[in-house]
Amino acid sequence: MIKVREDNKLDIALVGIILAITIFGVLMVYSASNYYALVTSNDPFNLVKRQGIYASLGVMLMFIIAYCVDYKVFSNIIISVTIYILANLSVVALLFIGYESNGATRWIRIGSFSFQPSELAKVATILLLSTVIERYRSKLDDVRFLILCLVIILIPGVLVLREDMSSAIVIVAASLLILFVSTPQIWYYVAGVIVGIVGIFYTLFLAATIDPNVQITGILGMILPQYRLNRFRVWLDPWTDPYGFGYQPIQSLYAIGSGGLFGQGFGMSIQKQGFLPEPHNDIIFSVICEELGLVGASVVLIAYSIFVFKGFLVALNAKDLFGSLVASGLVGLVAIQVIINVGVNTNLFPTTGMQLPLISYGGTAIIVLLASLGILLNISKHV
Repeated sequence: MIKVREDNKLDIALVGIILAITIFGVLMVYSASNYYALVTSNDPFNLVKRQGIYASLGVMLMFIIAYCVDYKVFSNIIISVTIYILANLSVVALLFIGYESNGATRWIRIGSFSFQPSELAKVATILLLSTVIERYRSKLDDVRFLILCLVIILIPGVLVLREDMSSAIVIVAASLLILFVSTPQIWYYVAGVIVGIVGIFYTLFLAATIDPNVQITGILGMILPQYRLNRFRVWLDPWTDPYGFGYQPIQSLYAIGSGGLFGQGFGMSIQKQGFLPEPHNDIIFSVICEELGLVGASVVLIAYSIFVFKGFLVALNAKDLFGSLVASGLVGLVAIQVIINVGVNTNLFPTTGMQLPLISYGGTAIIVLLASLGILLNISKHV
């Protein structure tokens, strides 16, 4: 087994890569948002000032948790269940007090601050699932225990599915990673469920995308509303609707293609000037490609890869099962979001609202993620 350290200190390399990505993210938010902010608020620094505050608060919480909160506190079943319940109640609250933005109701407005419950639900699911597995490890081969785990996963997954399919996918995928780490034998059961679900959805998507007259109704119609099917149709060929659902993927591909090997230069993006919709959000990777080129985009992906490698080393060397599962889940959370975001920007996946972790603009996302990475860093102190 690879050993990391025995000195009860934070993994400095892991801290460094997290801070480097975060700082780079703030810089890219400025570059991507200055034109948009100037047009919408007459202040090119409007969004980057907010992002700087969000990132600073997140980093502060990360270090407080890393140094002052023992990660084992979250293995207390009462604490983990409480966090889980509060997270899911906040998701339910979207039905009553959520507000719509860009066609999706994903936020709760608290004064001038917008809170996205699905971000908390991701972390809460990881904590509770890890707690339950660690607490009942002797029953890992029991089918009833597997059902309990699936219920824990599916409650937030189903709650966020209607308005935020990408977050539902992340919750389920990160949770399945935890199940696999806890006992590979479970994977045989889980794989069967996944294959069945994917097969059903793939058949429906295929039918709906090939024949525009196909309509999906009932419960599946709620999960797969018409706008989502339209996204799948243009994903196959964005130029069939270049000014509608295909507009974003086309402009994203233009940005990536115009970046070339070394890019147009920091701050020199053309596509961000009214062509890419909200370029500081989930489409920011396209701006990175345009301004920094293939080389710059590759450096960003290498940085994420280093984070994943260091994070899984922490999981591999954790002193207990709970620490290993939480570390695996949190690292998987970041990795899955990066894969989805980059896939959407390059049109490998249909358009979603998935942000690029630590880089895209967003208060809830960066604060919750950095705070949860404080748990990962605290685990690293004990390996």
